[in-house]
Amino acid sequence: MLNLPPALNDALASEVADLCWCWRLSRRDGLQLGFTQHDAALTLDGLVYQPVGTASLPDAETQAGLAPGSGSLQLAFQDEAISRDDAQQGLWNDARLDLLQTRWQNPIDFAHLQSWWFGEIRMSRRGCEVELVERQHKLEQVIGRVFSRACDASLGDARCGLSVDHPAYALGCDQAFATCRDRFQNTLNFRGFPYLVGNDVLLASPGSEPVRDGGSRGLG
Repeated sequence: MLNLPPALNDALASEVADLCWCWRLSRRDGLQLGFTQHDAALTLDGLVYQPVGTASLPDAETQAGLAPGSGSLQLAFQDEAISRDDAQQGLWNDARLDLLQTRWQNPIDFAHLQSWWFGEIRMSRRGCEVELVERQHKLEQVIGRVFSRACDASLGDARCGLSVDHPAYALGCDQAFATCRDRFQNTLNFRGFPYLVGNDVLLASPGSEPVRDGGSRGLG
């Protein structure tokens, strides 16, 4: 249950409320930025929250239990506070967003309502769209590598090594070894295990085949 300061409870109960939304962005390097829907800057707990100009109100929802909630946030590159270079260099990766509510007439009283973390960041000409995820999202992330026949690199990244100027780049990649070999001629950087045996071989039982020469089977 969310416990609100008495002043906020009174404001919610009144016919005319002086409430507004605020949200705080916190990077892993310690940088914090504050934004508010109010038409003037507010100071909450020592941080100045600027009127909306480089951000829009987050569109996100939470889920019950361990299911992670998700949403999105639109950011515009309008000043040095949120720059394209910082986003491309990964400085906003896994940043935290805290949603707050306060009384603009007396911002000493505020409530922390929800937190999200930055997921995928999709760049555009004038800004970026940020995927917002709850902390439960970490439970779905794979730790270490998974041994599979498919490649686990992303097309064009450092592990793949393929240049975006490659004539077949626009065709995309389905992570298959044959595609890497025939379309991109990039098998030296293939990050899968194309000759990994399947469950059919691992679970095979003795058969009636006449040949018993000790050779491998099922690897074709």
